[in-house]
Amino acid sequence: MCYIIKQAALPAIWVKGIKIMQTQQMLSNSDLVRLAPSIGATMPYKDVSDKYQFLHTLDVVDLLRTEGWYPAKVQEVKSRGDKIGFQKHLIRFRHPNLIKGNEFIETVMINSHDRSIAYQFLMGVYRMVCANGMIVGDTFQKVSVKHIGIKPEEVIEASYRIIETAPMISESMSAMKQITLNDKEKMIYAESANDIVYGRDDANNSLSPIESWKLLVPRREADRNNSLWSTFNIVQENVIKGGLRGRNPITNRRTKTRQIKNIDRDVKLNKALWTLAEKMKELKIAA
Repeated sequence: MCYIIKQAALPAIWVKGIKIMQTQQMLSNSDLVRLAPSIGATMPYKDVSDKYQFLHTLDVVDLLRTEGWYPAKVQEVKSRGDKIGFQKHLIRFRHPNLIKGNEFIETVMINSHDRSIAYQFLMGVYRMVCANGMIVGDTFQKVSVKHIGIKPEEVIEASYRIIETAPMISESMSAMKQITLNDKEKMIYAESANDIVYGRDDANNSLSPIESWKLLVPRREADRNNSLWSTFNIVQENVIKGGLRGRNPITNRRTKTRQIKNIDRDVKLNKALWTLAEKMKELKIAA
């Protein structure tokens, strides 16, 4: 599940001589453990190997805090049996210096204490207007640190390597905002996204319960423009939040698309949609 707590005020920041008041979520360690108990594990799952090196997630959180990063959002996968309390979790961190308009460039950390995954660091973007976070695609670097001989400083070094991509992400966002798509191009993006999410069968028939144009329907007035950035955000929000009505392509029964809550699927789809937008950007610039 994914949780967001009430907002807390941060000190004002100055951007190009303009004073901006910020309100953001700031999660304490006790908040993190309360919302995702696996973050508070003090030892690994019992069946890990002797080579497995345990590193407390909260130790990494504290190290990132010393560098100005604060946890703002947390997710935890559902688990069963004796793995409860050790399962995969995701924390999104923000930094006051990485604010671009209504968007925050974030670092995303994924970890578990049941040997299912190494420490992973990715970059993400969070839009205040829709409270919808996206994870940057394979165009940019992902860093993993295995739980074998792991040291706290290695985790911090990994986070530094991924954070170095922030300026490139900012530049890509700016470029997407300057690119205009016509109706045909927007539909090409939506159709490609629909195939990414639902796939096709052996006869090349779409397995999507919805028509692609429904992914292009904006949920707020601010997104009613023809930029690549808005098109990407509209499609991403419709995919992740779900709620679109359609028909099951196999049974023909009425159905509604589901919100994406699974961490792995959320990350996979977000990265794919971002990469698709990057490819569209490259094609438009080259044209």
